[in-house]
Amino acid sequence: MPSDRLTESLLMFWRELHLLSNPVEQGEITAQQYWLLRHLNLRGRSSIGELAAALGISQSSTTTACKRLERDGLVRRERCAEDERIVRVSLTAAGKARVEQWRDRRRQMLARFLEPLAQTERDELQRVIDHVLEAAGVSSPRHPVDG
Repeated sequence: MPSDRLTESLLMFWRELHLLSNPVEQGEITAQQYWLLRHLNLRGRSSIGELAAALGISQSSTTTACKRLERDGLVRRERCAEDERIVRVSLTAAGKARVEQWRDRRRQMLARFLEPLAQTERDELQRVIDHVLEAAGVSSPRHPVDG
């Protein structure tokens, strides 16, 4: 069982990274809009109903969020040709770029946190993180990846 201090330190580290890099915390976007954009980025084009179910919000709230994001040029809404009641939503190039900017900011913030470590400390931290990820059944990247 990990020590309470280690657990609390890891939670503090995550919270600090989250507060400094998350666009919702920075007041750039609402939480619903953020998760909607992330979902579209991961899953691709989705219907309003699929988005509402994935986010656990009503279809009317989803529609409102999508309209605002469309107005900002981040998503595109299109009626389904087979059934006009169905509206499909997809990220625009600007929406994809925005999600990537958020990822880059998080990576840069994390890199800044790790800067003070000597290379031997970074290597040891990598070894420990690889071991933790392996124990969790998650494969560790051997080189930087987009994600």
